[in-house]
Amino acid sequence: MSSEPVVDVSDPAVLGDPVGGYDHLLAERPVCWARLPGGQEGWLVTGNAEVRAVLTHPAVRNDPTGLPGRGARTQEEVFLALGTPPEHLPYLRASLLSLDGAEHARLRRGIGHAFSASRVQALRPRVQEIVDGLLDGLGPATADLLEEYAYPLAMAVVCELVGVPEADWAHWYRWGKALVDGDPARITPTLGEMFAHCHELVDRRRAEPRADLLSEVVARDDLTDVDVVALVVFLVLAGHETMAHLLSNAALALMRDPAQRELLRAEPGLWPAAVRELVRTDGPVQLARLRYAATDLEVGGVRISAGDAVQAVLGAANRDPAQFACPRHADVRGQAERGAREGGVGFGWGPHFCLGVALAKVEAEIALRSLFDRFPSVAPVGEPAWVPLPRGRHRVALEVALR
Repeated sequence: MSSEPVVDVSDPAVLGDPVGGYDHLLAERPVCWARLPGGQEGWLVTGNAEVRAVLTHPAVRNDPTGLPGRGARTQEEVFLALGTPPEHLPYLRASLLSLDGAEHARLRRGIGHAFSASRVQALRPRVQEIVDGLLDGLGPATADLLEEYAYPLAMAVVCELVGVPEADWAHWYRWGKALVDGDPARITPTLGEMFAHCHELVDRRRAEPRADLLSEVVARDDLTDVDVVALVVFLVLAGHETMAHLLSNAALALMRDPAQRELLRAEPGLWPAAVRELVRTDGPVQLARLRYAATDLEVGGVRISAGDAVQAVLGAANRDPAQFACPRHADVRGQAERGAREGGVGFGWGPHFCLGVALAKVEAEIALRSLFDRFPSVAPVGEPAWVPLPRGRHRVALEVALR
């Protein structure tokens, strides 16, 4: 590919406006050549139909090993180029985010039952109990909803499900922050601490099994300890870091939209639709994981060559005016009418569709409804600042007046 990049994903203009940074591309170039977050060049895909096509295409994969051209490096070489120590490679290769095809499906099926709709519904009373306890501790006048509500809730729910002792939750909070901040000097030691900690957990559960997901996967004879550690890291990080910012973003969006808030007060049965819509308009994940074309293919009328990097922009796809009547703003009633046909990709799409989507929806529904029931006049204090991340829509904090 010889043309100049149309956009640089790390451009301050894009980072400073996570919502609008890509929107100008949607109508003109839903598939364009760009400079991607890692500094390499590749295809940026912003259109809703085009993103869904990329995320479901069998020739678009996570692992570039053996591909021609730009993707000719092995996955190990890709990780090493990012500064990954060799001893960390087995865990990164074993991650659900790295795997493709049958191996990805096998590991996913092995833990999918823990996130089934029936099992998640059984967790509702416990989620409500955690939410009520956190709300009791807020205030009396102001609070940081991100640090005092969203993070503690998300951490408690996923750690209890997986089987991480409460005494260790503070470590995971610190590790998640370090990895999201992306400072290379902190990433390597952070990963080392996480992996060592998870091996200790595996040893403890092997010696003393409990009624948790970790004990279940430790007991399986088709998983190595590296597989189990990679699963725990993936589940806990995704389950608390992403969830906390979903709650924060969604709460802020509702605080700024009195019409939708009043609709939900009058018709609380619309809360599930509200969560789906807020994931679309204010989801915390901007970019999907970088993928590579295994063969030549065409997306949105653009030819993508084998070996090319492909970056799907979930945030832009969720604001595509070709797909949504209210692309930038939440429309809870419309979402309730569209239902599963709405085409949002806030939880991903295709084989890597979010494993914990049922849990995330229940958690968000209970957390947001309870917050606004308890504090109907809650409002932001000032303008919350964005963390300048190309991959996420994260706020630094969410200071609010409760009454």
